[in-house]
Amino acid sequence: MAKFVRFGWAILLIAVLVAVSPSCGQGAGDIPTGSANQSASSQVFESSARVPEDKGDLRLNYLARNGEAAITFGLNPDAIERLMTELNQRLILPFDIQLSFEDCGQPNASYDPELHQITLCHELIDEYQGLFARKIKDKTKLDEAVKDAVAATFFHELGHALVDAWNIPITGREEDAVDQLSTLVLIERTEEGEQIAFAGALSFELYANLKSGEQVYWDEHSLDEQRFFDNICLIYGHDPKKYDHLVKDQTLPVERAELCAEEYERVSHAWKQLLDPYLKQPATARPKLQLR
Repeated sequence: MAKFVRFGWAILLIAVLVAVSPSCGQGAGDIPTGSANQSASSQVFESSARVPEDKGDLRLNYLARNGEAAITFGLNPDAIERLMTELNQRLILPFDIQLSFEDCGQPNASYDPELHQITLCHELIDEYQGLFARKIKDKTKLDEAVKDAVAATFFHELGHALVDAWNIPITGREEDAVDQLSTLVLIERTEEGEQIAFAGALSFELYANLKSGEQVYWDEHSLDEQRFFDNICLIYGHDPKKYDHLVKDQTLPVERAELCAEEYERVSHAWKQLLDPYLKQPATARPKLQLR
């Protein structure tokens, strides 16, 4: 009896599948044919190939600190404004996105999708200065490292803004994805960008050392140690011969280094596919960005 019941359910399931299948149980007249079908396909193709309309720009709002000169650790508003202009010549945006340097009451950087605003807090720049001062004693090199870390942070937050602006599909953690984007922009499209990316990675290592084993596992970000190795892996994978010393001095474990070239190619290809529709020209058609 049990075998008959199972067999009966199998017959019923097959009957249901056949009934709902679009390729079965229909006459020739039920399937769109000829020019009507071709027209529908053409409309879909044309829609997917439509160039996005550029309706916005990146705009700078630099609020100096309590009347101080508008230069903090080498961050010159005029230089930032020039960077905004250069990015506006490259990016298609559906709305204005404001970059605001301001006092926040705490060290932070964020993107607000409701205001369409990237905020870089003066307190975060102060924190970077104290963070790097633990490792770098030369003032000129210290200021350079702080400026580089701020640049890496800006491109991270710009990544969030672009994901929001064009509803770019992201699998996995968005924080990890825009970490990757920031590093890729620096090492591929920025003069001296690899050194700037190193500063961004170093900030994660220094933060990890400060935490003394205390970890927040529920946070949307990966652990600082993971972010350090992920960024270093992309830098190494971009040019393994040039950065072979990272393996020799054990900054990057051999086991991870063996995967980095493939990881870099995969991540770079993915972001190229995602961002190409929103670039006014191919990335290689313009000179590299100047951040230093």
